[in-house]
Amino acid sequence: MVTIQRMGIALPVLLVIADIKNKTCNFVCLNDYIDKILLPQKEDYRNKSSKMIYIPKANSINSEVGTNALRWYAKRSKLISAFQRFTYQYSELKFHSDGDWRSMAEYFAKRIEAYDFWYDVEMCPIIGHYRDGLRRFIHNGQPELIQSSIPLVDITTFHGNPNEEQKKHDIYMLWHGLSVLPKNYEDIWREWFLPTYLGLLTSYPEDL
Repeated sequence: MVTIQRMGIALPVLLVIADIKNKTCNFVCLNDYIDKILLPQKEDYRNKSSKMIYIPKANSINSEVGTNALRWYAKRSKLISAFQRFTYQYSELKFHSDGDWRSMAEYFAKRIEAYDFWYDVEMCPIIGHYRDGLRRFIHNGQPELIQSSIPLVDITTFHGNPNEEQKKHDIYMLWHGLSVLPKNYEDIWREWFLPTYLGLLTSYPEDL
């Protein structure tokens, strides 16, 4: 467990228990289990000779839940790499907000649009939301996110012809949203498929 903790989170390590009698395999992600369960409850777990690990029964490889979980874990390294670029790009756009920020945004958009996970994250609709905004920005010049967002800085919607400040704010909203995804990932998505209350609420069917 200590070795896995030192590895960090980029590469998910799964503990799989095979039930020969019932011909099932259940799993849990140890990287996430350590950070979200072991450390908050028993920070000195490394000094114990043994520790009980609880594996959700629903995390069966032969189930829809298991398939979704494994597909989600398989995208981890790509997502973390993309998250790093999103935050970098947003920081650069803010720094150059008084310069040729639009050309920079257009260049950044083409760089991140090429990621292959955009159309394979149906388990996480918010990523698809920003994917669609990114595509609209590349093809139409505006992500048009502001139309369906909570009003910010006295901007409500694009009724009529938006002014330049509204257009700029709309584009910056796209990168702000992308830069928040890493926080969502750490706070919520890493707890998916774990034996916690948040994991139960957010990653399993209601009728489970």
